[in-house]
Amino acid sequence: MLTNSNKESAISKQICRIVISLNSTFHWEKRMINRFTFCSIICFGLIVSTVSGSGRGAFSTVGGGARDRIFGSSFVAVADDASAIKWNPAGIAFLAQRQASASHASLFSLGDSSYDYSDTSSSLNEDIVNVANIFPGYGLPLGISYHRIGTNGMIISDERGTILDLNGSYAEQLFTLSTGKMFDVGKNKVALGINLNRYSISSSSNRNGLGIDTGILFSPDSRLLPQLGLSLNGLTGKFDLVDGEGESDSLPSILNYGLAYRLLQDQLTISAGLAKASTDQQWKYGVAGEYSIYRLFPIHLSLRGGYHFRGSRSENNLSVDVGNANLGFSMNFSRFKFDYSFEPHVVLGSTHRMTLTMLQFSPTELYWQKGREYFSRLDEESALNSFHKLIRLNPRSVRARHQMARIYERQGKLDQAIELLHKVKELNENYFFKKELHILLEDLGSQR
Repeated sequence: MLTNSNKESAISKQICRIVISLNSTFHWEKRMINRFTFCSIICFGLIVSTVSGSGRGAFSTVGGGARDRIFGSSFVAVADDASAIKWNPAGIAFLAQRQASASHASLFSLGDSSYDYSDTSSSLNEDIVNVANIFPGYGLPLGISYHRIGTNGMIISDERGTILDLNGSYAEQLFTLSTGKMFDVGKNKVALGINLNRYSISSSSNRNGLGIDTGILFSPDSRLLPQLGLSLNGLTGKFDLVDGEGESDSLPSILNYGLAYRLLQDQLTISAGLAKASTDQQWKYGVAGEYSIYRLFPIHLSLRGGYHFRGSRSENNLSVDVGNANLGFSMNFSRFKFDYSFEPHVVLGSTHRMTLTMLQFSPTELYWQKGREYFSRLDEESALNSFHKLIRLNPRSVRARHQMARIYERQGKLDQAIELLHKVKELNENYFFKKELHILLEDLGSQR
């Protein structure tokens, strides 16, 4: 039971005990962040540093989306959707179009309903909305994010044990404004990003604070090298998590470092990541993989899984390593994408996460537009690359093959152009004769 004088402190500590497993399953040390140090990142040739820390609740740098949660800290090197705002703001500079996503989870199967937001709900709900690349094509991409974790299931009493409120409310909210900038370094690409955060706690008394996140993402031209990402989160001044007298916790910072390989023509992604917390003595690590299936067009299916080491704790004089494996999948249809993840927990119960994403264009339409743009600029290799990606997504695309045949004709690769036109006729005779490709085919044959 809680006393009036310590009501706010006890509420905050109770919610911390529940949400702590988002980053760690053992007790947080109550100490302030006092410094951060620089460490070498050889691949960038830059010096970046910190003693970083695990977050808590909505203030955690662990994103709440169904896909990025499976990747964990390695997502700082993937960072290819709107969840990059939460993990590595440099990632939004790589996004080719506007994206908006909404995620929900009722954490650890708490409460009677996964969507119970009533005043009597005991559910601990997590909700995130991300909008990335709000104004595409203007050179400086912007993103916004809203992250909330809260519950109404707090029991509050006075010092005599008399219950004052059976459904005390508590919520942590994080508003983020994000931007990034990409630079060409030879044939490689490097992006820098920054987040401006506003933290708030809503309970019997409200508190607010400000903070900054930074990130860097390196994309090599060579497929032999991995994509690398690093983020430093929680660069903030003093912000007390607990209001009232006595000792209080303050927001920690976090260092995430990851690498990712894209294989099999981008169908397979393998990643690994490290995270270090200012409140932790250990590095945490995670590995993840994702495989995309395109044969079901117009539906695209992706399967993924990951394992994350959360740290160690002492139990009965034994050192116990804590980790868990997560599984999930995605379904894409045109401009819409649905993600699901399953996260088991040995003590608190399982969590089912769901994310719905809406894209500005479908992936096939995006590659078509990019290919046509490159073609008009006479950038034939980039155009061919875009049309190849379109065909991987939609093996029956005839318009992509038609444009590729035009490029091969321009390059003097007549046999390849003729082969593509025969394939167009095989796939869609109506298109073949409507575009009068038989005339082009005869012309190419006469030039050989």
